[in-house]
Amino acid sequence: MKYFYYTNMSQFKKTSASRLLLVSGVLAASVMMSACSLWGDSGSNALSSSEEVQIRPVRETFMAGQYQAVITQVSNTPALSTGSVALHTTALKYKAFSECLTEAKRSCASTFEQILTLNPNFTLLPAEKSHPSWGPVFERVQAQHQPAQTAGSGSASASGSITPIRPLTK
Repeated sequence: MKYFYYTNMSQFKKTSASRLLLVSGVLAASVMMSACSLWGDSGSNALSSSEEVQIRPVRETFMAGQYQAVITQVSNTPALSTGSVALHTTALKYKAFSECLTEAKRSCASTFEQILTLNPNFTLLPAEKSHPSWGPVFERVQAQHQPAQTAGSGSASASGSITPIRPLTK
């Protein structure tokens, strides 16, 4: 009877250990996926594998909290500005974040303006938009960067022509 008890306890411990390992693996995978969604780029800004290699040092420097070094890296690495739009905007995003975190709000806004000039459809991920340092700066620059909306209200349209107002009829 004791042998049966110990065999079952041993089996119980193995089952519990494997469940714990499985749960740990799932937890680790979910943490990695959330980290990718926070610091990765949206589908329209997807980087190729060679571009990921190029941006990795900038991302690692940023994650290490060396914001001035990120600004210098992005400013002094020509490959980051001569690559694809996705690579350039990703590098500039880290530069803008770093500028905001070092209280260089005007530079941060200017860098966000560069990003929106390169890609007018660029947007931050929800987790990035809600950041108290750069989120409001990006939203302000994005709002200023949007073309004037025309609703036929009699004002000048985005192309500069004037929309006539129809007279009221009785």
